Amino acid sequence: MILMTRIDDRLIHGQVTVGWGDALKPDRIILANDQVASNEWEQELYQAAVPPEIEVCVTSVEDAPAMLSEEEHNGKRTILLVDSPQDVLRLVHNGAHLENLNVGGLHFREGTRQLLPFVYVDDDDLDAVTTLCQGGVCVECQDVPTCHKIKMEKLLKSDRKNRKQSGKEMQ
Repeated sequence: MILMTRIDDRLIHGQVTVGWGDALKPDRIILANDQVASNEWEQELYQAAVPPEIEVCVTSVEDAPAMLSEEEHNGKRTILLVDSPQDVLRLVHNGAHLENLNVGGLHFREGTRQLLPFVYVDDDDLDAVTTLCQGGVCVECQDVPTCHKIKMEKLLKSDRKNRKQSGKEMQ
């Protein structure tokens, strides 16, 4: 059973293992990331950051939908982690069925703008999230379980409005 699909550019770290781990009590974390899946050293590093009672499976984004399909039927409580909206969109395009998506950490990168203190996006991120929302995925921002959820659609509308007003002011 998939407990949560989460975008977090740091992948496995304290908020995931302690914050979400304590709240959701997962049996398994699936880390879907092409770079980590191709690097044994990185896999070991992420696995070492997880308590021994939680299994860690690392897979490519392309192979993740098949693994998720198996997860739905094996009864293991699972958190799926990816590091970008584009990877979530790839998951969906490759057959993953997602109803909910947690955006927990997209931190500052060159060319991004802030939507929340823990969510910075560029146009490609926004395009991917918009496509996911239009496809029926409920996308909510929440960095830790004790904070309230914020609907990404609300942030997208506000961002479009702000950018439109800024564009008018510049003319």
